Amino acid sequence: MIRLLFYALLFLIAAAYIALLAKEDPGYALLSRGDWSVEGTLVFLISVLSAIIAGILLLVYLLVKTIKFPGKVSSWAHNRNTIKAIQNCNRGYIELAEGNWREAEKHLRKSANSSGMPILNYLAAARAAQEEGDQRRRDNYLLQAHKSDPSADIAIGLTQAELQIKDGQPEQALATLMHLRTVAPKHKQMLKMLFSVYQQLNSWKDLEELLPELKKNHIFEPHLINKFEKSLIQQLMKQALQEKNLGELKALWKRLPKQTQNEPDMIYFYCQLLLSVGEEEEAIELIKEGIKHHWYAPLLLLYGQAREKDVAKQLETAESWLSDNGRSAELLLTLGRLSIYNQLWGKARDYLLESIKVSPSTEAWQVLGELYEQQLDDSVEAMNCYREGLLLSSDCREASRLEDNSGVREALPYN
Repeated sequence: MIRLLFYALLFLIAAAYIALLAKEDPGYALLSRGDWSVEGTLVFLISVLSAIIAGILLLVYLLVKTIKFPGKVSSWAHNRNTIKAIQNCNRGYIELAEGNWREAEKHLRKSANSSGMPILNYLAAARAAQEEGDQRRRDNYLLQAHKSDPSADIAIGLTQAELQIKDGQPEQALATLMHLRTVAPKHKQMLKMLFSVYQQLNSWKDLEELLPELKKNHIFEPHLINKFEKSLIQQLMKQALQEKNLGELKALWKRLPKQTQNEPDMIYFYCQLLLSVGEEEEAIELIKEGIKHHWYAPLLLLYGQAREKDVAKQLETAESWLSDNGRSAELLLTLGRLSIYNQLWGKARDYLLESIKVSPSTEAWQVLGELYEQQLDDSVEAMNCYREGLLLSSDCREASRLEDNSGVREALPYN
């Protein structure tokens, strides 16, 4: 529009200039060729020629516009479809965020091929289809995503594995991740998901092989890796126990770093397994060594549940800890048990009553009740002990329930 006004202004200026020239001297012009001739004023001739040139230019302009018109219409239609597709795409993502899965899937599917980013639409539509519970549609959208951009194999594969894990399909997720591992063996998210899938499948051997890669590629923080490694060894030990492979169980313990072997909770875990297969001598030595370095209540209780060949010496060892570490409820309960092994019924009763006085526990009431019932022939006291243990257990469960409810209430944004 501005250009047209500019040309019109130039035309008016030129016309005014020519008019001024014509007023002063219109001039004379003659054009001839053979017997043909035209004569007139110079101003008239210039005006006619200008009109002819302007007409030709106008015809050329109209011809060019006519030729370009179909392309303009096509471009306008394409832009209109693109804008509509983007609107549908935005609507689809909003519906997805709001949990309106069916509407989200519909909008994302409709806008996929015109939005300029079909792969994102198909991946989002796959999520919506899974939330609708349709695995067939989910997998079809993933296939369409791959067709729209074959170079995005990793992104599509990770999305597929994530959806399979969420849908309770760890075996299928494992197959997907193993394919990705051949494509990008050091991809951090792939390794994280593979770690998670191995855990779900209880595939401890594979997890053991994966841990060095997790360390090397710094997938998790070092303290988390140590925690995973410790947990993994415990699972492998349990597996060895289930397979009745005592040699493997002991080999796993020896493979542990010395620092881990000295941790009291690890000693407790391993000794529990040893005691369950009758390896009491090794378990007792480890327990005593652990207690020497760590005053750990579970180890004390476990020592009272084991039995040395020389039970008198075992009781003597435990009593020596009284002067070193005080009269804890756990140590007194262990002394009560060891006194029972030595058939010292009165001493056992005294230790158990003192343990209850220091810190009552269901376990102590249970052992004391059994002592009254089986050795002291006092069924009334036995029943009283059992009742106290049950009441204590009930109170502990109620306190735990209230604590859990309190935690839930604190987690809620509104009450």
